Amino acid sequence: MGAQVSIGDFAVMTSLSRKALRHYHDIGILEPAHIDSHTGYRYYDTSQVDHAHIIRRFRSLGMSIPDIKALLSTEDAAARSEIITSHLAQMEEQLQQTRDTVGALRELLSPVRVPTHVEVRRERALAVWSIGATIETAEIDTWFGAALTTLRDAVTAAAGADRAVVPGGLYDRALFLESQGTATLFVPAPQSTDPPDGISAEVLPAAEYAVLTHRGGHDDGIDRSYAALGTYVNERMISDQGPIREHYIGSTPAQPTTFTATEICWPVFSTTPHPD
Repeated sequence: MGAQVSIGDFAVMTSLSRKALRHYHDIGILEPAHIDSHTGYRYYDTSQVDHAHIIRRFRSLGMSIPDIKALLSTEDAAARSEIITSHLAQMEEQLQQTRDTVGALRELLSPVRVPTHVEVRRERALAVWSIGATIETAEIDTWFGAALTTLRDAVTAAAGADRAVVPGGLYDRALFLESQGTATLFVPAPQSTDPPDGISAEVLPAAEYAVLTHRGGHDDGIDRSYAALGTYVNERMISDQGPIREHYIGSTPAQPTTFTATEICWPVFSTTPHPD
């Protein structure tokens, strides 16, 4: 034990305010060494200074009160190390999120660039297995993951092996305009096989598209790629109001919803007839 000091002196020694000290007393992570029964004054021991510094430092680093309480209540070095390591991992994740946000904000300071390469492509009629639904845009990620898993499992079972597939999606304009609309996820249909329950067999009609390849995932500025492609189409071509089509490239069986690139296919009117 050291010397007992007033709450005022302890506040100076620890850089913790009276309000903070009272709060930490109330929640049980830094209790006074003595409380005068007549005056109610709180007194702390100088041996509690290090304890107070630990609390203040970790609170300034964003550690939660329950984690600080667990950290201070255990003598197990491994348990302490696990709590600190877990908090460091959270801080690194938050730092990366901040960096991503800063990068996105900087990108928004620049005008949308018209893409240097847009391919005009005639997609032939394609037999597919598909899953469609009318969904809210807020639900699309959850629906996408479940539908893609179902389609991949079905193709794998039908083909007898984990066949590499390039899935695609069709997205009604209402999804963008009204935040609710029809979405359809598809994969090329295995030959001479009927789809299982819950999956439709259909033929996508031939259509003309302006195609821009977006590098990276959907969180890597795909909205800017959409804006760039839409600008290109409306300034140079005739936009069709059919559904937007996407092709998802570079996924693996281990990470089926992670892609290295997405082909954005914007429907356009063709002035030249194409034989099917």
